[in-house]
Amino acid sequence: MPMASWSFIAIKGCRKNCIVRLDADDKIDNNIKEIRKALSESLKTKSYTDTIKDEFELIDEALVTNEFNLIWNNRLITGGYRAWRKKITNAIWKNEILNSDKLDDLFVYNYKKEFDWITTLEFISNRINFSSRQCGDKDTKDRSYRIKNILKELPTYKTLYKRNTNKIASPKCIRCGKKEEEDWDHVWICDDNEFSIDDIIQESPYKFELELVAQNKDKDIEILRNYLCNFLTILESPSIILRGKSRKWELIRGVFNNNFNNISKIKEEKTVIKELWNFIYDEIKKRIRIPRCDEIKRLEEKEEIKKSDLRLKKQVSEDNQNEILETENSKNKKTKENIEKTKKNNINNQIKIVTLGKLTGALTDGINIDRKWDTIVKLPFY
Repeated sequence: MPMASWSFIAIKGCRKNCIVRLDADDKIDNNIKEIRKALSESLKTKSYTDTIKDEFELIDEALVTNEFNLIWNNRLITGGYRAWRKKITNAIWKNEILNSDKLDDLFVYNYKKEFDWITTLEFISNRINFSSRQCGDKDTKDRSYRIKNILKELPTYKTLYKRNTNKIASPKCIRCGKKEEEDWDHVWICDDNEFSIDDIIQESPYKFELELVAQNKDKDIEILRNYLCNFLTILESPSIILRGKSRKWELIRGVFNNNFNNISKIKEEKTVIKELWNFIYDEIKKRIRIPRCDEIKRLEEKEEIKKSDLRLKKQVSEDNQNEILETENSKNKKTKENIEKTKKNNINNQIKIVTLGKLTGALTDGINIDRKWDTIVKLPFY
């Protein structure tokens, strides 16, 4: 009998590779060796790609371009349509902020990127104290105040009188003897205020340091002392955007100046500077705005004006209504002033469309607009 040789075969189908031993004679073993040798020679002489034969056919009817592609303004949106749409929605809101008439004074001269809008919008939306998933009475009140404050739409007597609010007979300030109209600016500089803005700014750093001492934050105290002089210098310097005012009015409005970011590049030090900025903002609100509201409430109660009364419009007699209607009809006639106003509105709408188009195009091209959208030059219409 011919001597048997052993052949080993690896079975890959097993969960673990198994090696099976089979008996084979010399003839079968030699055949296997010849086949192996022929295959190795074939691979040396012919490349693997030469052995593959592909046949394909082009059908012109199937080559319909852009049938299943999403395109905006001749720009192909490559993918991530939901994420792209979210970014566009964000750009729409930014465009509305940029072209808002109530924020004209913050954007007309902001061609040098004077403001840090990322920090400002984070502050206004109250994301420094609450996360995006948190909500509550305090969070709602803080956000409502900060939004109205930056728009200069806090409920002052001038605003209420303009809205034709019931029992508001005059836009004059009732705290300081009705000498001036009580608008947003007057609230902070009224003679009846117990504290001035300058007094609060000078006292706030010391109060902030006492809070850090109570929390045993020695490192933050050292940072505060090192950069306090630079911080106050920036705060008292003239504002490039709000002409005729200092940068403390930017802080009162809730707009974070980019120069505070240039005080230090270290993350921990920048955090302390922002916390001091937030602390002064809250101190001005607590020591001027809240006492003002309490005093107004006391004076209104003295004159028997209730909160429910201020939610109503003024009651007008039929004769007065007819007079108002006649006045409105005469004003609605097309005059030169109305035509000019219409032209300006049309130009404003065109600017909004162009601005939104630029922002949308940048997003579609994959450009981040977080730090670029506020530098677009805005035309003043006063």
